[in-house]
This record gives sequence, C-alpha cells and structure tokens, in this order.
Amino acid sequence: MRESPDSLRVLARERGRLLGELGVSPEDARWARAEADAIASLVRPRLSVRLPRALAALLRRLRRFSR
Repeated sequence: MRESPDSLRVLARERGRLLGELGVSPEDARWARAEADAIASLVRPRLSVRLPRALAALLRRLRRFSR
C-alpha cells in the first residue's frame, strides 16, 4: 500500500519535531540524511529474497567469523 504525499509530510513534520525536542539541529548533515533515508524507505519498493536455510546459516557464520 502506498502512502499519500500528505501522510509523508505529516510524518516528516512529526519526526522533525520529536528530534528537535531531543536537541538534533536541522543543520546536522547526518540527521538530514537519516531522515531522508527513513522517509524514502516508506515508499521505495523492496525485494525480499529468502535464502535456503543452509546458505543463510553459512552467511551468519561468515559474518560472525569476520568480526
């Protein structure tokens, strides 16, 4: 389901207000990027690929080993 542009504006305004209360300033480039990514993720289509169980377990072990 796709949200209307107005819903996204309301969400962005509310998130901005809450982050402002926490002391995040709009000039913070990291905040701006994170905010843009969060909102874009709401409308960006995602493809989910389910790996076979054995392959997923192998990838988890490799990630753990690489730490």
